[in-house]
Amino acid sequence: MRNESSISVTKMSTVFNFFEVNGIKREKALETIGISPSILESPDNRLIADEVYKILQEAMRLANNESIGLYLGELLSKGFSNILGYVLMNCRTLGDASEKYCRYEKIVDETSITDVRIEGSFAIVSITTIDRILLNNRQFSDYKISGLLSYIKMLTGKSINLNEVHFTHRKPKDISEYKRIFQCPVYFEKQVSALVFDNLLLNLPIIEPNNNLLDLFEKKAQETIELYDGDETYSKKVTRIILKEMNRDMPSIKVVARKLAISVRSLQTYLNKEQTSFTKILNEIRKDIALQCLNDNNASIDEIAYIIGFSEASAFHRAFKKWTSLTPSEFRVAAHSSYYIQ
Repeated sequence: MRNESSISVTKMSTVFNFFEVNGIKREKALETIGISPSILESPDNRLIADEVYKILQEAMRLANNESIGLYLGELLSKGFSNILGYVLMNCRTLGDASEKYCRYEKIVDETSITDVRIEGSFAIVSITTIDRILLNNRQFSDYKISGLLSYIKMLTGKSINLNEVHFTHRKPKDISEYKRIFQCPVYFEKQVSALVFDNLLLNLPIIEPNNNLLDLFEKKAQETIELYDGDETYSKKVTRIILKEMNRDMPSIKVVARKLAISVRSLQTYLNKEQTSFTKILNEIRKDIALQCLNDNNASIDEIAYIIGFSEASAFHRAFKKWTSLTPSEFRVAAHSSYYIQ
């Protein structure tokens, strides 16, 4: 993965169009804020988070309106001009499209993680910004959530009724634009930004989908993801992240998914395709480290349990016996007596 999260140029096309409508060539606008206009040569070129921040700030300055993010998201009038857009437009239902977007989101945006979950009778489509530069930035959050609603309308041809909308940033003094666009209660300083609506709306059909084209485009999307990420399997990526992070604290699947810029559900899907799971990988890592440590008399069993993320030694004893049919003490004695062969 790249060290800096980024967004494809096509994801910011509405902002560039806004500059043009206001009489400023997009190339000139980019030069003004110190970004090379050559970035516009291909819709697949990437803007790093700092550049996205500067572009949104310039749009806000030009409009003299702190609600510019809402307005720009509302202006979205066409699908993504890339493979992800073609996948979404050929899904059967809004629920299917939501799942595919979560899976392939990083093709266009790796600054955030979108997730869809059901809670009771509600569907919650949430956006978690993971880039520190854009975290809690009002214009960026507004643009993402308002734009998400625009894409739902475009894909289904319907204006859905929302139950709630959440934002992570502070409540502005004037929330009239939020009320106008979302027409439902809007809450601020929440853990994630989200649209909340009746889960039955996930069954809304997408306008004129083509299943044959979906198979073709999804295959291309998967190839794009693999090219973007390199040849490393998700199993190896998860292993690498766990080994790196466990020096501070044993990472959860949520932490690992965040590091990979994908949703937990997408990570579970990828690992399942590789015939494994996060729990299996974590247990294999714990087992390997425990075996190494038990061969070293310098580490106590309690210390080993702590190192590999067990809060209690008793839990470590139970897990280790399940892995090897021996207790940690029995293994240590056998190993140093040369009776146990790994």
